[in-house]
Parts: sequence; C-alpha cells; structure tokens
Amino acid sequence: METKFGGILCNPRILILGLSSLISGIGNWITMMAVLAMLVFRGTGGVLESSAIFLSGLLPMLVASPAAGWLADRFDRKNLMILSEVAAGLSVVGLIFTDNIFLIYGMLAIQAVFVSLMIPARQAGLPALVEENELTQTNAFFQQLSGVVKIIAPMLAGFVLTVLTPHQAILLDVASFGISALILSRLPALQPRAIAGTAQGNDPNPEKDAGRGEPAWRKAFRTIPSLKWLFISIFLGITVIMGLDVLSSVYIRDVLAGNEQFYGLMVGMIGVGTFAITLVLMFRRVAANPWKELVIGIFMLAGIPAVMVISDVWIDNNAVARGLVLAGSLLGGVGNGLLVVQMNTLLQTLSPRDLLGRLVGLFEATAVAGQLISVLVIPVLVPGLMTMAVFLGVSSGLLFMLGLFILQKARTFQTVGQIPDPTGIHSLSNVG
Repeated sequence: METKFGGILCNPRILILGLSSLISGIGNWITMMAVLAMLVFRGTGGVLESSAIFLSGLLPMLVASPAAGWLADRFDRKNLMILSEVAAGLSVVGLIFTDNIFLIYGMLAIQAVFVSLMIPARQAGLPALVEENELTQTNAFFQQLSGVVKIIAPMLAGFVLTVLTPHQAILLDVASFGISALILSRLPALQPRAIAGTAQGNDPNPEKDAGRGEPAWRKAFRTIPSLKWLFISIFLGITVIMGLDVLSSVYIRDVLAGNEQFYGLMVGMIGVGTFAITLVLMFRRVAANPWKELVIGIFMLAGIPAVMVISDVWIDNNAVARGLVLAGSLLGGVGNGLLVVQMNTLLQTLSPRDLLGRLVGLFEATAVAGQLISVLVIPVLVPGLMTMAVFLGVSSGLLFMLGLFILQKARTFQTVGQIPDPTGIHSLSNVG
C-alpha cells in the first residue's frame, strides 16, 4: 500500500499541532534540565533525588491519564489541549521562587496532572485530521518533532543554564506553554464521536456492552488479542527503559565525569537518531509490518545500556568512553523512533474509534505504571544490591529478550489476522 507524504505537510491543522508540540517540548526540557541542575549536577543529589524527580511527574499521571482519556471521548479535544497547556504552564511558576525540594516535587506533580490531558486529546484527534493510511507518516512527523526537540532543547537548555540561573530559566518554560496555547486556538473544534452520535440521536455513552454488561474497553481487550499484547509489551519495555533515564544523569557524573552539558549532548544524539529514522518513515511510500519495526526498535534501544556497560567496565580512556556512549545513543534514537511511531500507529488502528481516547489514556497509564516500578525499585537495587554496570547489563539483556518475545507473538497475530489492515477498526460494533 502506498501512502502520500505531501498531504501531511500540506495539512495546516497538523502543522498547528506540530508547532505547538515543538514549542512546549522545548520548554519542558528547559524545566527538566533546570531541576536536574538544581538537585543533581549543582547539588549533592544522587539516584534517590533523580528518581524522585521522575516519580513526581509519573505518579500523578498514573491516576490522571485514564480520566484524561475519558474526557477526550466526551469533550472538545481542542479545548482540552488548550487547557492542558495553560494549566501546565501556571503550575510551574512557583519553581522560579523556591529551592525547597518538596515544593519542587509538588509543583512538578501538579504540572503532570495537566500535561496528562494532552496526549489522549491529541492522539484521539489525529485520525479525524488525516486519512487512515497516513497515520504512520503522521506519527512519524510528530516523533520527528520529538527528535528535533531532543536535538536542540537539551543543548539549548545547557546553554541557557550557563547564562541564567535554573530559576530564571524556568520562565522560558512558562512562556512556551502560553505560546503553545495560543497556537492551538487556531485549530477547529475536534468533537469526539460520542458528541457527534448525540446529535444524530445515538447513544453517546457506550460504556457498557449491552450483551454482556462489561465495560466496552474491556471487551476490546478480550476480542482484539493484539491490542492486549501491545499493552503488555509497552509495560514490560518501559519498565526496563525507564531505568536508563533514572540512572543516566548519575552515570554521566560518576562514570564519565560529565555535567548537564554532556547530558544534553547525549539526549541530543538520541534525538538525531530519532529524527533520521522518522524522516525515512515519512518519505517511505510502501507500508511495512508495524510489529516487526517495533521489535527492531527494541533491539536497537538495547544498545544504549550495552555501550554504557562497555564504557564503564572495559574502557579506561574517558574520551573514548564518551564517544562510545554518544554512538550508542544515536543508535538507540533510531530504535526509539521506530518503537514510538509504530506503537502509536498500532494503538490508533487496533482501537475501536469511539474508545480511542480512553484506550490512549489507559495506554499512557500502563506506560506510567512501568516507569513507576523502575523509579521505585532502582534506588533499592543500585547501588545497594548491584552495581550500576550489572544493572545496565541486565537491562540490555531484558530488552533483547522482550524483542524476541514480541516477535514470536507477532507471528501469531499474523496467523489469526490480527495485523491491522488499512481500514482499521472504526467502532465498537466492529469488535468481536
């Protein structure tokens, strides 16, 4: 099947969403780097403090994401996205005035609640803005923007932090949310299908399947095995991958003798890899099996912890070790791009259209649950029960095993017809 790349870049609504995502993404990275500078790079914080930063952003999302998905199936998604940006920006204003670690964690937690509104609203709105055979290219476009953000934002934040204090830098994040909200106001209304159904006299609240009295989203899992395994795969994968995020700042400081500038460079290399592969996906005219590309992405992500182990254990030259880590980050960025693009495409095409907001919210909550496990467990494991090098080696092996597991399951999906066809699944009535 051939897809049309030009139609995406000629779609002004996609460009509006993309510009908004780009601006707020840069602002988010500035805040993250500023907080890491305050608590880790310029302070005495270690694994525990690094974990707490992630925890303060993840724990609220675990609860808020399913509710955000429910809202995305009930209210205008444009208004939800604008609300998300405005409220998230206001939530971190207090970071400008405090050094209290508990207040910092609290404000990051409040911001996470409002940020959780954005993903279900945007992901559920995309199928209404593009043709279904353009979803992979559209997801690649947004992931490419994410790659651009990872390239420029950490390095930009590192530069900003050489000119401004961390508290002053957060002002730029607040401004970015406001600008993003203004850009989103240019979108047309994005009413969910439930509201459209109300106008036609249909049942606007398909929460229960009339035949079984079970929640509609649960029926979707029961009748679409590949959807269930997609959720299981992201939970297992993110549990392992999050460990790298938690440890990376401490690894750079203690093993590579680096600072926030090198941290930004490492993240930037991941962004370069993501940008490169999503560029390929956007221009590619023939669709590929999304499950296979998802597995390839996991295999390539396994390269990041592998090179970190090699750099720590076998390489004495610090410059060589840094170069190897940057090369592994580039490779991992390619894998990240493949993984995220095809993960989103599978979610959008496998999900019943009138449940897409809720399933995106549940998907985000599933990913957050995996992240939380890592954030809570890693400070206990490292360095108390194992060295950082051992943990990174185990992480690489687990990612590789997960890829093999998904590959085997994907063959089953293909056998029973669970690889999504170009038309996808459009409503709950098509499930089962």
